[in-house]
Amino acid sequence: MSSGKNKGQNSLTLHKVIMVGSGGVGKSALTLQFMYDEFVEDYEPTKADSYRKKVVLDGEEVQIDILDTAGQEDYAAIRDNYFRCGEGFLLVFSITEQESFTAITEFRSDRHRGNAGVWVWYQNQSG
Repeated sequence: MSSGKNKGQNSLTLHKVIMVGSGGVGKSALTLQFMYDEFVEDYEPTKADSYRKKVVLDGEEVQIDILDTAGQEDYAAIRDNYFRCGEGFLLVFSITEQESFTAITEFRSDRHRGNAGVWVWYQNQSG
């Protein structure tokens, strides 16, 4: 994901991942599952939460900085600001909501120019 120039705590390479998707598709649930191995069923809208975890990637211990963004359009400016610093993007949509897929398709199309980060699509079943 990175050339190794981005150093975080304890001189570990830092990779910045941004969670992107409509409200209620499960971005926070996925993030918390990864961070704490727990599944959260209750939906509580997120403005923006940041998490950091040490993981082993390609045999090297690194820091993953995950930004769990707001899905609501009211927070688009905040989300766009964070977008500029991301290296990887997890685009989350609900298989039960066509609009959520359309939203991330438009997001990806509008904002990928100038950002050579890694884009991963993830389908989730919400609701």
